[in-house]
Amino acid sequence: MLAGTLLAVVVGCAAAKPQQRAVQAGGDWTRFGYDAARRNAGPASTGITAANVGRLRRQQVKLPGTVDSSPIYLRGVIVRGHRHDVFLVTTSYGRTLAIDAASGSTLWRFTPAGYSSWAGSERITNSTPVADPNRRFVYAAAPDGRIHKLRVATGGEIRSGGWPVAITRLPSREKIGPALNYAHGLVLAATGGYVGDAPPYQGHVAAVSAASGRIVHVWNALCSDRRVRRQHSL
Repeated sequence: MLAGTLLAVVVGCAAAKPQQRAVQAGGDWTRFGYDAARRNAGPASTGITAANVGRLRRQQVKLPGTVDSSPIYLRGVIVRGHRHDVFLVTTSYGRTLAIDAASGSTLWRFTPAGYSSWAGSERITNSTPVADPNRRFVYAAAPDGRIHKLRVATGGEIRSGGWPVAITRLPSREKIGPALNYAHGLVLAATGGYVGDAPPYQGHVAAVSAASGRIVHVWNALCSDRRVRRQHSL
């Protein structure tokens, strides 16, 4: 297995009134780019101040794989029965992990079924996971061409309705590369080609109902000028 590293900054926050603590310490970073519009502008108050910046320390964590995507962050969520500040990351071969932000320990690890069939091959994902606004679930991509819905509390996979949902019929040629997004109850995911853009593959965007796991819209780059009534075409 490849060795991966996660660098976390741990901040010793100054005491604050209870109603101010969440704001002073910063909040969740639930997806790549911070919000659905990818503005990359987080909260004005992050918890890092002129008074405590000198107490920042470097923390290096060894992971079971290469994380070639951005971590996301949830503050004060319940994991394994206890409250934690958590980084959530997906490795290039589709393992998703919850990392305790304070200790660097792995709180849970999800490995998609079939992992051994593509691990070590050219089939990878660079997709950053996205957290549900309710902070109970995280959605993560894998080289099996599926989006997996996981419980933040345990890492357990939801396997009901349409979950996990395949957004490509050709995962060996179509890569889930872009970071996942979430808007209006929909998980947004996209495919493209692997290195070299060798056909056959199609680039398309799929909108998946977070509740049901059903694909409700698909936009195909190669035929975007055609109107058809048939849904779920991949």
